[in-house]
Amino acid sequence: MKEVFKVKKWWGENAAELEKSPNNIVADFRNGTKQAVVVSAIRWPEFNTTDKLISIWKLLSKDEIDIEKVKSKLKEIKDFHLSIVDEKFKWDRLKVKNLIKYRFEELSISILEYLEIDENERIIPSKENDYLINTKSADISILWFGEILSAEIQSALLNNMWVDWLKSKTVDFKWITEKVDLDWWEDIIFIQLAKEISQRVISIIEKNKIPVIPWYIPWFQNWIENAIGRWYSDATASMSAVWLAKIFDVILEIQKSVKWMLSVDPGLLDSGKPKLIQKIDYLTAKEITGIRWAQAKLLHNQVLRRELQEAGIVVHLFDPFKNTKWTIISREKDKNSSGVEFIWWRDNVTFFSVSSWKMSSKWVIADVFSIVKEYCSVDIISTSETEISFTIDSWLNTNRLEEISTKIRNKLGIKENWYEDFVKYEPFKALVFCVWQNLSNNLWSLWRAASALSNAWINIEMVSQWIMERAMIFGIQGNKLKQAINVLHDEFI
Repeated sequence: MKEVFKVKKWWGENAAELEKSPNNIVADFRNGTKQAVVVSAIRWPEFNTTDKLISIWKLLSKDEIDIEKVKSKLKEIKDFHLSIVDEKFKWDRLKVKNLIKYRFEELSISILEYLEIDENERIIPSKENDYLINTKSADISILWFGEILSAEIQSALLNNMWVDWLKSKTVDFKWITEKVDLDWWEDIIFIQLAKEISQRVISIIEKNKIPVIPWYIPWFQNWIENAIGRWYSDATASMSAVWLAKIFDVILEIQKSVKWMLSVDPGLLDSGKPKLIQKIDYLTAKEITGIRWAQAKLLHNQVLRRELQEAGIVVHLFDPFKNTKWTIISREKDKNSSGVEFIWWRDNVTFFSVSSWKMSSKWVIADVFSIVKEYCSVDIISTSETEISFTIDSWLNTNRLEEISTKIRNKLGIKENWYEDFVKYEPFKALVFCVWQNLSNNLWSLWRAASALSNAWINIEMVSQWIMERAMIFGIQGNKLKQAINVLHDEFI
């Protein structure tokens, strides 16, 4: 039987809670549970370290660089971190503050060296090159600077706690990118990085210390983001857990400032309370996190990658400061689940309908979507032999919508008669998503939803049931959205 190991995506990057997360670590440490912690840049509601560092990039990207503004911005970021130490550290502040000052001095020297380089030799820092500052002596990623600084501060916080035997060490990501080839496939990149992180974590664990992992891996020059998705700390935590699962029985704890995974946004309910989802399987949870704007802040969809599912890593999603319970995400479905688990919505949607006798001809639908692709992306699709309907977000103005319509008419040779040969669009619509774990085993689900909406005089204008049989989507009038959510929540949850 494998030893339990917890990988924790620590919520401690929020400066307001910096002193609380260690309590969760101490509790497991006393129980003998091995663990690693993933952290992001320290922030405050009015102060985001990463955004402030990127503002330095903007200053360095200008043709005429105002070095005094750069120095002022650096001082602002440094003073913020020093103030956090004064507020959160109970002792040994001087050592940590000296570390912060040293790091900022290093960054200042790098910026000055950067300005001494001939303009033709400078690499202008940008998202595409990982916000890189090149100098004659070394290169430094502005974005990475905030992450490694946070890891070092929070590692120091653990080392300065009241538990004498609890020690930690920051995981060093230097040269880790040399282990990864740009030409590899996405899954190979993910696994190789997982292996390299795991080896560095284990070397620290063997010294009886807690590894603190900065979430941002530098010097990938943006291709890594394209390869394995946007780089959130949740995703780094998932990657760290995957290879460790070959050695340990890994539990991935995603600590958040929310109370579990809820069935619906509480602010949309006229009465009653949302359900707390206590147990959910990987694919259903991924369905939920994949719905745009739904649970991205709760759980990034890069966490539940195929590699994590294959490793069988159990994910706990919880707020470690307000309760001791959590949402459990694993291979197993909740056998007690008998209906909709989650309801979400999307407003400001435009419905498009194209009707033509040519629709069944070869490549016609592809031609329609190639036109739409020039303007926006398509969300939901419904087809018949002679008609196709689809939805797009309504951020396009009327002129752009007319352009799409005209191009489709011209491509298909449609002569408007509004009967069997037409292109039309209708803005101000909405979509309601219903997600559950056992949809394929419930024969009456669609009937129940349609009946409930019909009894409330809400007309269903489009419906889609995804092939994975984990979601139903209803297209309705935008002004009926909140009512529809309440009706469906009352019916199923």
